[in-house]
Amino acid sequence: MAELQMLEELREELICSVCLDVYRNPVCLSCGHSFCEECIQSLLLNHHHPQSLFSCPLCGVQGAPPMELHPNIQLRSIVQKFFSTSDFPIAAIEEEPKYEEESEDEVWRKEESSDLSHEEILCDFCLREPQPAVKTCMTCESSMCQAHLGKHSTKAFLASHVLVEPCDAGVLAERRCSQHGKLLECYCVTDSVCVCILCCATSSHKSHEIISVEEAFDQAQNDFPETLQTLKTHEAAVNESLENLLAHQGKIKALESSHRNHLENSFNAICEQLDRRKAEILGAIRNIEEKQLSHTETWIKEHKEMKDAVSSDVRELEALRNQKDPVLFIKGLSAVQARKREQVPSKDDVELAELLSAMDGSIKETIQELLQPYAQLIVDTVPSEESSPVHEHLTFKSCQASGLHVEDKVLRVVKPLHPLVSLPFVLNNVPFWVYSTQYFQSGRHFWEVITSKSSRWKVGVGNNYFQCYVEYSFHLLSVFPDGKDINAPFRITDIRMIRVELDCERKTVSFLYVSGKEGSGFSSRYVPIATVTIPISYPVHATFSVSNGSLSLP
Repeated sequence: MAELQMLEELREELICSVCLDVYRNPVCLSCGHSFCEECIQSLLLNHHHPQSLFSCPLCGVQGAPPMELHPNIQLRSIVQKFFSTSDFPIAAIEEEPKYEEESEDEVWRKEESSDLSHEEILCDFCLREPQPAVKTCMTCESSMCQAHLGKHSTKAFLASHVLVEPCDAGVLAERRCSQHGKLLECYCVTDSVCVCILCCATSSHKSHEIISVEEAFDQAQNDFPETLQTLKTHEAAVNESLENLLAHQGKIKALESSHRNHLENSFNAICEQLDRRKAEILGAIRNIEEKQLSHTETWIKEHKEMKDAVSSDVRELEALRNQKDPVLFIKGLSAVQARKREQVPSKDDVELAELLSAMDGSIKETIQELLQPYAQLIVDTVPSEESSPVHEHLTFKSCQASGLHVEDKVLRVVKPLHPLVSLPFVLNNVPFWVYSTQYFQSGRHFWEVITSKSSRWKVGVGNNYFQCYVEYSFHLLSVFPDGKDINAPFRITDIRMIRVELDCERKTVSFLYVSGKEGSGFSSRYVPIATVTIPISYPVHATFSVSNGSLSLP
C-alpha cells in the first residue's frame, strides 16, 4: 500500500499542467517549467502573435517564442522509470503526439466559433475542445476550466496568485496599472482611484491615504445603497421634469392646433359671408343695370322718333328753299313752323353717378358690418394658453311657464300664439326666461343650443340684474346686451345651432352660429355674430326663451 501511495504521489508530480496527463516527451522553457512537447507546440500554434513575447502557462514569465524546444532529459528519465516501475508500457513514452497540428481551416473555424461565443470565457489550456473557464489567474493572465484550475491550485508556488471570475483580455488590462503593469491591489482614498504597489511607493500617491482594494470594496458596498437611492431620486426628478416638458409640448401643439382651427374657421366664415354678400351686391347691380338700360332704351326710341320728325321738317324746308311762288312758299313755311316740337330732355350721367356713389357707400357699410364682428372675435377670443374654455353640457331648470313645456334637455312651446297677436311684440315682451341649472362665476365656458326647430327664440346669459342675449326672429339676427340693440339686425335664412362662449375673467360673451339644415352636407363651421362686454355681476346662468317650436341642448 505504501508503494502504491508513493507511486501515486510520484505520478502527481509528473502531470503536465496543459493536458493533465503524465509527461510525454517533456521539454522545458527558459523559466524552468516543463510541458509535453506537443502541448507547448499546440499552445504556440494558437498564439495569435508569433513575433510577440510568449508567457509561460504556469508562472506567466514572458520570453521570446521558443524556436527550438530542448528536451528535459532528466525528467524524461524519471518518467521512463515511473512507467517501468508501475508496469506502464515503455512505448507510451515515444508514442505519437496526442494532438495533431491543426490546419489553417481548423484554426479559422475555432476563431470563428470563439467570435460567436465571445460572451463566454474559455479555458486557455484546453487544446482540442476548450471548456468554459471558471476562474482567471491575474498573475498568469490565463483563464482555466475546473480541471486545469485544480492542477493550478495544487502547486505550492502558485498559491499566491490572484484568482478572479472569468474575464477577457480587456478586463485583465483594466486590472493592471497602466503606468507600471502591476496589479491594482490598493486604493487611494485621496484621489478615489485604484493604484498598484509601485504607485503607492514612488508616484504622486506616495503621501496619500492608501487602503487595500478589499477594504475599499467593503466601504463601497456600505455606500452602495445610499448612492443607489440618491441616483433613483435624481432619476425620478429627471423623469418628472421630462414628463412635465412632454406635457408642455403637448399643450403647445394643442394650443397651436386650436389657434389654427380657430383662425381657419374664422377666415373661412369671412370668405363665405363675403362671397354671399358679393353675390347679393352683384345681383343688385345687375338689376339696377337692367332697369337703367330699360329706361335708356325708351329714351333712345323717343329721341329717334323726334329725330325722324325733325329730319323730315329739315328736308321739307330744304325743298322749299327753291320755291319761287310766294303763296306756296308762305304756306309751306307756315305749316313747318306750326308743327309742335317737344323740348329735348337733358339726360346726363348725374343720376347714374349718384346711384354708383350710393352703392359704394352700401358696399363699405356691408364690409364693415361683416368684418367688425370677426375682427373683435379674432382679437378677443383667440384661445389662450392660460385656460381653455370648458364645454358645458347644460340642462334646463324646471319651472312653471305658461305655454311652455320644460324638460332636462328640451324647451318647447305647447300653446301656440293667437294668429292675431303681434308676434314681434310677444317676442320682445316675453314675461319669462328659462334658466340653466348650472351657474358660472369664474373661468371660461361654452355651450351649444340646437335652434333648427324654431324660428323665434332668444339665447344668452343673465341673472336678476341683467340679460345679454342674441335674438332670432323673422330671419333677422340681433344682439341685445342688457336690453339694448348694439347692431343692426342682419338677415340669415336658417340657423341650425348657436354657440355661446362666456369668459368670466374678461367679462365677455361671444355668440356664434352654424347655418344650414341638418343633413344638408354643410360642415359645422361656426360663424361669429358678436362679442360683447357684460356687467360685473356673478354668478350668471345660461338663459333661454322660445316663441314657437322648440330649443334643445345636445
